[in-house]
Amino acid sequence: MKKIIYALGLLLALSVISCVTINIYFPAEEIRGAADKIVNEVWGEGNNESDQATPPAEKPGSGLWDILQPASAFAAQDINVSTPEIRAIKASIKQRSGALFGYLDSGNVGIGGDGLLKIRNTDGLNLKQRGEINKLVNAENQDRQRLYQEIAVANGFPDKVGEVQAIFADSWREQAKAGWFSEAGDGSWSQK
Repeated sequence: MKKIIYALGLLLALSVISCVTINIYFPAEEIRGAADKIVNEVWGEGNNESDQATPPAEKPGSGLWDILQPASAFAAQDINVSTPEIRAIKASIKQRSGALFGYLDSGNVGIGGDGLLKIRNTDGLNLKQRGEINKLVNAENQDRQRLYQEIAVANGFPDKVGEVQAIFADSWREQAKAGWFSEAGDGSWSQK
């Protein structure tokens, strides 16, 4: 009987010590770095702090208490932004950017709160330009939404497209050129 209790106690101790918790988290900082890099690629290099390397996250300590409690394995994510689909979408956005810059410079187009482009006004545009601006904004927004979806799927969190879009929205607004318009949370527009 003593041997059975000893064996069960030993088994219990081993199972407690060998517990490993895997923390799967949404890699917001890694996505932010990828977003800044992509916006720089498609809009051209700017004077942004996003070009600086992000410091690595701190790892759990190794004190006595950390040894006695169950270990945590942190699943670090290397954000994949280089699938054929993502490269094609980035190329499409980059190719279109030159035509959009004129409308962004003039204030006809602004960056919405959701990071998508919005037509602010059509003042001073003829019929052909109005058609072009609609076509450009629609194509750009479709590509941006496809980009967010592809990044989320390629990195194993297809249910987090909204979070990816929110991070990219910040990057689009932060890297906008001086004079471009951005939409605030209340729907008002301000010029950078």
